[in-house]
Amino acid sequence: MTASDAVGQHSAQDRQAPAPAAAGGMANPAPWAVTAFATTSFMLGMYQTHLLNNAGIAIVLPAAFFFGGLVQIIVAIMEFTRGNLFAGAVFGTYGPFWVIVGAFDTIYAASVPTVQANDANSLLLAVFAVITFYLAIASLRTDLVLTIIIWLIFAGLVVLSVGAGANNVDITEGGGWIVLSFAVLAWYHAAGDIIEATFGRKVLPFGPAPLR
Repeated sequence: MTASDAVGQHSAQDRQAPAPAAAGGMANPAPWAVTAFATTSFMLGMYQTHLLNNAGIAIVLPAAFFFGGLVQIIVAIMEFTRGNLFAGAVFGTYGPFWVIVGAFDTIYAASVPTVQANDANSLLLAVFAVITFYLAIASLRTDLVLTIIIWLIFAGLVVLSVGAGANNVDITEGGGWIVLSFAVLAWYHAAGDIIEATFGRKVLPFGPAPLR
């Protein structure tokens, strides 16, 4: 079962066989967006956890604009066209999120006092945590791996929001480890969908939906 087609009602046959291309020959675009999200998140998490020196964090910004941001926005439009509300909402949320993060840090952050910048980042993370909360509830009808990913995104946004608001490096570092966790799981999910498309069968299991 693919991330794109995970939400909704599926028959046993749907879960066992690769999803067919949409009308007009359009392939499932969701693994592309999940890959973009995972990659950009992993890059940021490497700096948030201080596994890499923060002097190089600027590399995350172009990734946020063009991979984590643009790709997910494109896929969100494609998913809405395919009639997939959940996937469109997910990618249409996190794509703009990455663009906002990149734009704020590139264009506006230098002109905002540090305390207010921390508050602004905390607010941004908090409102996206709210959105993620109801996306996480909706994910309970998808598959187990995807559900875990979105609940980890929710937890990460909450922790990072608290860390930004308190200007607490230790809390932010803890949030960074959550970011790395959901990024790796998201790579796994994207890989599973892409490998399934070429092998014609499920290779990497995702587990059943928590709620049926």
